Amino acid sequence: MKSLEKIRNAGLRPTKQRLVIADILLDGQNRHFTAEDLQDEISSSGNYMSIGTVYNCLKKFRECGLIKQVKYSKDTAVFDTNTNHHHHFLDEETGQLIDIDNNKVILKNIPEIPNGFINNGVEVIIKLKRNN
Repeated sequence: MKSLEKIRNAGLRPTKQRLVIADILLDGQNRHFTAEDLQDEISSSGNYMSIGTVYNCLKKFRECGLIKQVKYSKDTAVFDTNTNHHHHFLDEETGQLIDIDNNKVILKNIPEIPNGFINNGVEVIIKLKRNN
């Protein structure tokens, strides 16, 4: 499915900026990236887009389920094109995320949810450190 169709099927208006980003991100390859990484890739392709516009497009893509945001740091917003439920390894030195299939992680004995809350999902991030 082409980028234009994916954007329309997600209920978004296909602006020029969204199409540029969709052409880069929605090619069927799973990847993790920051808005700054994406802005660099946009520039390398001969286009210009402000970081604010990149963030706005990513927010819309996230809201309609085209991408996910992986939250492991308050300082860095990392996005993921793999929208299936899965977990991650995190290389703490480089910040690189590596996908882990959902069926490779077995969760047992999840504590009782406190009153007034509901479980809104579980995502496991296993932090890695090189053993030099």
